Amino acid sequence: MFSKWAESAEGLAAPNYSGYICPEYWSELMIIVPLAEAKNNLSKLVDDAAAGQVITIAKHGRAMARLVPAGKPTAQRIGAMKGKLLLPADFDSPLPDDMLDAFEGTQA
Repeated sequence: MFSKWAESAEGLAAPNYSGYICPEYWSELMIIVPLAEAKNNLSKLVDDAAAGQVITIAKHGRAMARLVPAGKPTAQRIGAMKGKLLLPADFDSPLPDDMLDAFEGTQA
């Protein structure tokens, strides 16, 4: 696993990547990164988190924030009802005067 982490750290600004692996999180491969390094490499760190890594951002050696993979959306996708709903031919025709008055609040 360490080699996978080392490969992902190649594009970072510091020649010797200053983040380190926290041993108790080997199953999640949590990486701790100093805040200054995170500022310089946020896009890369977000990509790593999206790929499944847990990244903790530390300030003065103290954990302050964590980047984690976002869960998969549980809602149905837009367009899931395509072809199942039918609109009448007169869908966009003008409303009758009494119904239009009711919508506009001018009904007496």
